[in-house]
Amino acid sequence: MIIKKLRIKNFRSYYDVNEFVLSDRLTLIIGDNGDGKSTLFEALHWLLNTSRLDNDNSIDHVSEMRLQELAVGEIDEVSVEMEFDHDGEKSIEKKFTFERQVDGNFAAGKLSYIGYETNGAERVQVAGKQLMDRCFEAFIQRFSMFQGESELNVFDSPTSLKMLVDKFSDVRTFDNLEALTKEFADKSYKQYTAEAAKDKKVAKQVNALTVDLNTANRELDQLRRECRDKEQSLETFENELAQLEKHQGTSERYNELKGRLDKQQKEYDRLMTMANRTNFDISLLDKLWVLCAYPPVYKEFGEKCASMSKEKRQQETQFDQERGRRIGQLEGEKSVIEKLVNGSAKLPWNLPDKATMQEMLDDEICKVCGRPAPKGSEAYEFMLHKLEEYQQKIEEKSKVDEERRRIEGDRLFRSSYVEELHNLSIRLSGEEERNVASKCKDILEEMRCVSIYREQLKITDDRMQKIREEISNLLIQAGNISEDLLEKNFADLKSLFVQQNKTQQQISDLKHRIKSQEARKDDITKELQALEPDSIKVRELKEVNTIFSIIAEAFSSAKKQNLRLFLNDMEDRANEYMHQLSVNDFHGVLHLRETAEGGAAIRLQSSNGTAIKNPSGSQLTIMYMSVLFAISDFTVQRRDENYPLIFDAATSSFGDAKEAVFYDVIDKLDKQCIIVTKDFITKGKVRTDDINRLTCSVYRIQKAAGFDQNNLSTIRTMVNKIK
Repeated sequence: MIIKKLRIKNFRSYYDVNEFVLSDRLTLIIGDNGDGKSTLFEALHWLLNTSRLDNDNSIDHVSEMRLQELAVGEIDEVSVEMEFDHDGEKSIEKKFTFERQVDGNFAAGKLSYIGYETNGAERVQVAGKQLMDRCFEAFIQRFSMFQGESELNVFDSPTSLKMLVDKFSDVRTFDNLEALTKEFADKSYKQYTAEAAKDKKVAKQVNALTVDLNTANRELDQLRRECRDKEQSLETFENELAQLEKHQGTSERYNELKGRLDKQQKEYDRLMTMANRTNFDISLLDKLWVLCAYPPVYKEFGEKCASMSKEKRQQETQFDQERGRRIGQLEGEKSVIEKLVNGSAKLPWNLPDKATMQEMLDDEICKVCGRPAPKGSEAYEFMLHKLEEYQQKIEEKSKVDEERRRIEGDRLFRSSYVEELHNLSIRLSGEEERNVASKCKDILEEMRCVSIYREQLKITDDRMQKIREEISNLLIQAGNISEDLLEKNFADLKSLFVQQNKTQQQISDLKHRIKSQEARKDDITKELQALEPDSIKVRELKEVNTIFSIIAEAFSSAKKQNLRLFLNDMEDRANEYMHQLSVNDFHGVLHLRETAEGGAAIRLQSSNGTAIKNPSGSQLTIMYMSVLFAISDFTVQRRDENYPLIFDAATSSFGDAKEAVFYDVIDKLDKQCIIVTKDFITKGKVRTDDINRLTCSVYRIQKAAGFDQNNLSTIRTMVNKIK
């Protein structure tokens, strides 16, 4: 969605009609305090809000200047209209009328919320709510429109980020699929065990294994609950340690080591993901690597198809020429017109007709001239010859017509197989042929990369072990702070660190026990599945349960993998934006991680892994904006949708230097941003030189001169496009 034009009429300080034509990239709307910046943002928010269509026609929205001008009974309207592009040209308008009544009060008319979209060549009206929910739904608006710096922080709650994950990744789909397939697996298992318990051959084994499996499931659930509890405790210890480290001199070295460890752990996880990212067996078909030997076949096939097509065309041309020659020859074979003695043309061969000539021969009289023509006479022989000529001509004509039809209907090729093969060779050439030719290169490159990743994994693991040893020694050798502070804080630090390590070990042990218990459960399940009951029905139910169990496990694994990959992708993209937006300043590293509750959390860290405890306002603004830009990119990639980012006074904590860098970067982004700000104004005057350095569109809004500071009805915002 790209906003093309915004038109505001009689909305608060925007008296009469005011119009903004917006760029596909950055549009700056600058104004000083009280000039109407927030009113502009609120007008747009009012237009886009679809949740209050029954009571959103308040007189408070109407321009005080316009209200004071109204005569009794006079009617005008307040409206906000937006033209935008979203799979074609569309527009949306929210408006209502207002009227001055006899008693001097004002009455608001019914709210109208109408949309228009182009359907082919026709512009049709649609329900405004329906159009807005389809093109710019409320959830997207939550990550699109921000008033002030405080509203940028939409990620404080893990629920918000989890909603984002659900919206823009495949995880939410897997939630339902995982639950559904697990339900199928459980139901099919109950049916199988219930029927198997009736089978005399396996009933005893089924009952015993079912008891073992139920026990294993209960123990597994208990272990998982304990693991989640420990993970939550670990988060608590980490938070408390972070607070102590803030006041602890030793924390500088500790944070450095911890940062290096986290960095190496992140690198280890990344390398592990990359090393295991490709299943070569599956890729053989899924990535079509099996086609790597086909380029020579493609080439030979194309050459043969082209040769056959050419040969066929040549033969068809020769055949058509010969057929035309034969038809022309038949046309030319016409009877030579015989001449009478006096030079006149004789009668046609078909006159008189056959029946008349036969009648004259039978009656032995020429019924043309009326003279007798007895058999054997010259006249009789003439008529007999005429009849024979008639019959001969009929036969010759029939043969010629038949030959012509045969020649015209004759075809050299009765099918289009050569054309079909030639068209197929064309479809397989070009981009398709190049894609197939690249398969061998892809395979070799992937094998080379995996080998490199595995070697780097070993090196990274050795580095992590050395850093852990340094951290352990540091906690024993804290000597650069006062003894009292060291005794108190170091004791607390050491205690928490011991508890943290203990909890980490417990989590590790629990995960190991969970893994062992899962293996035990799998063994019991395999024993159940390996039973060979007598009943055909039981065997069928066993197969059904096996299939559903495999599917359920596949969806569960896919869900976890999708969440992990989504968070990694968003983290990388957001950090790219952070680097761009703070290229000349410290900005830290943004980190997204999954929490014990199954949600996700956002952290700002130093590159060495140290948590940034008290980030400045500008650092937070950059961090949140970076994530917002990353989310915007994800909407385009994951949902094939685009939407504008709209900020009102989002950079108030920036200094002049950071402000200049920020706008230089935003100006170059291929993304629609609308920023309403008082930046670029000093002592009421626009800094033209700074504006001219940018390539974006710029509007200046300001109060019309001559207003009364005590009278709201004298306030009117003027809109002027200065660039």
